[in-house]
Amino acid sequence: MFDYQDDYPQWREFKLSQAMVSSSLEALPVKNPYSLTDEEIEALNRSCEINNFALYRMQESDLSSKSAIGAFSKQLNMQTLDKNLCADNDSITSLQVMNLGRAKGYIPYTSHALNWHTDGYYNRLQEHIRSFLLHCVQPAASGGENMLINHELIYILLNDKDPGLISALSQNDALTIPANIENGIEVRPQQSGPVFYRDELTNTLQMRYTARTKSIQWKQDKMVLKAVNIIEELLTDNKFILHYTLQPGEGFICNNILHGRSAFTNGSIPQQQRLMYRARSYNRLFS
Repeated sequence: MFDYQDDYPQWREFKLSQAMVSSSLEALPVKNPYSLTDEEIEALNRSCEINNFALYRMQESDLSSKSAIGAFSKQLNMQTLDKNLCADNDSITSLQVMNLGRAKGYIPYTSHALNWHTDGYYNRLQEHIRSFLLHCVQPAASGGENMLINHELIYILLNDKDPGLISALSQNDALTIPANIENGIEVRPQQSGPVFYRDELTNTLQMRYTARTKSIQWKQDKMVLKAVNIIEELLTDNKFILHYTLQPGEGFICNNILHGRSAFTNGSIPQQQRLMYRARSYNRLFS
């Protein structure tokens, strides 16, 4: 596989020529999440090698339990899961509308649209999220469409405009996330870091980004701010953006690519209450 810096022209051509578009999305079948076949692993791995992403569909809907998701994720090399503030005891988060407790203060636990971001952009780089899984137990009555784009493509499109934009976003203080304070107590310290960087463990391109405008600080540098504006444009209208609304038993795995979610409306019956399981890992898929 080509290196994104040492073999940039070949890497660029390969990524652009193989990039997914919404019309080419195809869910890969998973028969038994507790015991993947060699063919299933190969298909999922190949998709992730090329696009950092794979869409899957469990053929038995009753195998969508959290234990099944946990067993499934470990076979993808998601060995060490991130236990975020609102994760369940097994480190797999139940994403649903929450009106009580700590979770109610965070957008993923509401029905509001979730803007573009990579997971764990506020984590220390030593604990960055290399991969995550999102599994649909039950979709909303309407809405809740997922939007995704391989961050490698954003890197390429920015570099095509001006390599200086990449250099600006690779500075160690390009993006700062202020400390998270709850009831006067610091639950997460301030984190500064680059947007684009090489993962020292896997030698792959990583991206740390959020499109939110509150509780973030962009370096007041001309090229950084220019790059941020261009990224916003690319995430507004781009042929490489994938659009998909997960159905029961479906999910996607990815090497922490850029993603977002449209607003949704829950129905009045349990079968119309949106519920997703999310697992975040410090491990890259299949590495």
